[in-house]
Amino acid sequence: MGQYRSAVCQASEVCCDISQVDESVDVTEGTSDAEDLCGMSNPSGLAANANASEDQAKFGEFPWTIALFHKGQYFGGGSLVSQNAVLMAAHLLADKSEADIVVRAGDWDLSSTEESTPHEERQVSRVVKHESFDVKTGSNNLALLFFESPLPRTAHIRPICLATAERSIDTRCFVAGWGKKTYPDVDYSSILKKIELPIVDRDTCQNQLRQTRLGRSFVLAPSFVCAGGEKGKDACQGDGGSALFCPLADNTSRYEQVGIVNWGIECGTENVPATYTNVAQFQPWIEQQLNSKP
Repeated sequence: MGQYRSAVCQASEVCCDISQVDESVDVTEGTSDAEDLCGMSNPSGLAANANASEDQAKFGEFPWTIALFHKGQYFGGGSLVSQNAVLMAAHLLADKSEADIVVRAGDWDLSSTEESTPHEERQVSRVVKHESFDVKTGSNNLALLFFESPLPRTAHIRPICLATAERSIDTRCFVAGWGKKTYPDVDYSSILKKIELPIVDRDTCQNQLRQTRLGRSFVLAPSFVCAGGEKGKDACQGDGGSALFCPLADNTSRYEQVGIVNWGIECGTENVPATYTNVAQFQPWIEQQLNSKP
């Protein structure tokens, strides 16, 4: 297997401390009818003074992006799938207690507390990992985080749609996360990245990964989808758990989540795609957990 795209704060790295957050401002903005739909993005962003480079998301562009913190340190990403639940990767939960995990919604620059619209944080009250998660292969790598106080539904905080059936995707898709920009980097990104990726079909993905150190006997697990394989464009360490999402055919400003960042071979190597947990395959399981009583 490749390397999980986890965020591990080493002695040489700079991690964001949750204690720097200003929680004194209230979110009072409402939503329009369009904003009540899942997966609605803000293509132009929500803050004119929040300048973003080509490889960065605009402020509020993808309202479902979630930053995860453990004992005050950033450790990965997730996606808002209801106002009180976050979808993420199970591998990120190793050696972590729900009492020490906080989800942050509506953020853009993790190093700033001066954004035009404040983010929201919730203490996790319950964790549900997929019962068949295999840490050795990364198969069935998904989990849900629940919190008791629902997040407000605003222009910069709202859930993404979940893919309900596998479909042929001939458009480019995206990952948004705060992980490293390149594999050798020491620091994670403070501003939300925006990575544009092609979906790679299973046969091509398996054949290309067999050319790596995984070897010719590597078999792509049924629970994976693949994306990437373009030089310099990839999710990376620290992006684990973040959503892989694609525009809907009838509305390119609206997205559905097709994958969860899982593992890869370094980051951004040409003809080496990365693996993602196949959300459509697990959509019934996700819905069952969302609808079940603890």
